Amino acid sequence: MATSPTTIQLDAETAHAITVYARTLGLTVEEYLRRHVATNNGTDDGTDAAQWLRDLDELAAASDDAAVLPADFSTRDIYLDHD
Repeated sequence: MATSPTTIQLDAETAHAITVYARTLGLTVEEYLRRHVATNNGTDDGTDAAQWLRDLDELAAASDDAAVLPADFSTRDIYLDHD
């Protein structure tokens, strides 16, 4: 699907930061923004946010029988056998 270009208004500092960061990744600004939007919308791997939440709920339900740590569990308990 071809789209017509859209202009967005950014302050010079933000525009420069985006440009520099995209270049450090070896990307054009357009490609960097596309990847960034896809990643932050949960679509970079074809999974939408709703599916991600369903998967997370399924994982949580599967852990209902998992061992529960005592209420007074601390990091000290983890490192008890260390100096």
